[in-house]
Amino acid sequence: MNGEFRLGLVYEGEQKAELEYHWNDNQFTAVFHGHAPSLPVPAHPTIFIQKTIAAMWALKTEDHALPTDVFKDHCVTIDLSA
Repeated sequence: MNGEFRLGLVYEGEQKAELEYHWNDNQFTAVFHGHAPSLPVPAHPTIFIQKTIAAMWALKTEDHALPTDVFKDHCVTIDLSA
């Protein structure tokens, strides 16, 4: 149950922020690196964290052993207006 991954939030080809996730048997940690109010679509950092996880789960199929396996065959996008 140990894992970690980092991903960049890219808007119009430029990375605007980064999300970092770590987990083990005892805890889950998600960290937003950036300045959320100045992003092209401003939102609270927890919204970026939540929307990214939800988008990954929405793309996960039976062929993906882990939610992060969706990155093998998808570009994950998030919609902050929904």
